[in-house]
Amino acid sequence: MGDPVSGDVFCLSEAPSADAVQRVHERAGHAADEVHPVPLMV
Repeated sequence: MGDPVSGDVFCLSEAPSADAVQRVHERAGHAADEVHPVPLMV
């Protein structure tokens, strides 16, 4: 998902940790500038 005006891109990921999300993005060639964990209530 992204904002064509600002060029910002948002990615919603499910992972065991913020570090895991960062590693996947780095391997894909586009490291995330920020990762914001969102706790889920089940």
